[in-house]
Amino acid sequence: MSQNKMPTAQLIPPATARAASAPISVLLQCTNLGGMEKVAYSLFDQLQVRGFRFKISSPRPWGPGRNRVLATDATAAAHNYQGKFGWQSFPAYRRHTLAQCRASEHLWVIGNCASCLMAARLLGRKTLFSHHYHHFENRGSRARWTAFYLAFGASVNAITYPTDFTRNEALRIAPWLRKKMHVVRNGFDVHYTDEAHRLEARQAARRELGMPEDAFLVGNGGWLIQRKRFDVFLQTARQVLRQVPNARFYICGGGPEEQRLRQLAADLGIADKVQFTGWVPDLTRYYQAWDALLFNTDFDALGCSPLEAASHGCVCVASCRYGGLSEFLTNGETGFFMKEHEPQKLADELVMVARNESLGLELRQRAAALLDLKFSNRAALAFYEHYFRGGRD
Repeated sequence: MSQNKMPTAQLIPPATARAASAPISVLLQCTNLGGMEKVAYSLFDQLQVRGFRFKISSPRPWGPGRNRVLATDATAAAHNYQGKFGWQSFPAYRRHTLAQCRASEHLWVIGNCASCLMAARLLGRKTLFSHHYHHFENRGSRARWTAFYLAFGASVNAITYPTDFTRNEALRIAPWLRKKMHVVRNGFDVHYTDEAHRLEARQAARRELGMPEDAFLVGNGGWLIQRKRFDVFLQTARQVLRQVPNARFYICGGGPEEQRLRQLAADLGIADKVQFTGWVPDLTRYYQAWDALLFNTDFDALGCSPLEAASHGCVCVASCRYGGLSEFLTNGETGFFMKEHEPQKLADELVMVARNESLGLELRQRAAALLDLKFSNRAALAFYEHYFRGGRD
């Protein structure tokens, strides 16, 4: 769970969990439906069952995850985010967080948001900071992140990272914060049990979503932004279709790249084989319907979609130039993974999955086993429950 010697907390069964004495005040970077936010919403749900209460605010306007947040805290608030880093609207946000935190013993900052961290620093409460982003994206990254840790590192009590990769990056930048740094992996419940149940769920999901029942289905979901490389997804799709003509491809999400990607699909001659669904609040039925997830990114601390998909028995094929995804995906063991975006090689791997049922079975079983061993909700919840019940940092 962590490279530090933090005491291990035993999970308290929901029936005997004592209520937390005061609500945990959460400063949430945004209320979207990206990986960071969905992990947070899941943690809120599971910690509430264990007796914790939350008061939530975001310095940004409401996003598509609004209903998930309000289900946790009916009084949650979102704010205008004006000026660089939100500084123009910061005084109003600070006043709100001051009122929000009066009854709280703990502050939980989720996301690398300067407004949230500055508000936390000024509030003077015990603060847990959940870091979710990679550090070394370009030449100026070290200087920016050094300034970030100098500005906020001393005012937080503990920092969590989703992978060893991101924690090791942070250690290179701010080694003086070593004792505060913990690896707390994103937790996932494993739903895949056996092939009979998977195939039954696949058939039901395809009928519900209006998808062809006898095709090879590949998908991905997320923000349609440049670094997520949905252009590689489409280029790979074209190569797959040359070998598996009945394949179909699904892109779930929205963002500034959508129109360009639609045009690319048309230029590649595969527009009729690719469906853009828009934002999907819950991808469960899609993961159940798809045979494989094709995930491509230039930079990502982890990328939750491959782990979510694998939890439902969806084989993952991925390329990531820089990130921690290799801590889950081992090429040919738990899926297929490469560091460079090579559409032909990615396509070849998808074709192998389409044509070799025994290979797909082995990949699904190993991925599910690794999720349960290394990326379980048990470990994540143990950390947060121990911390918020007053465990030592």
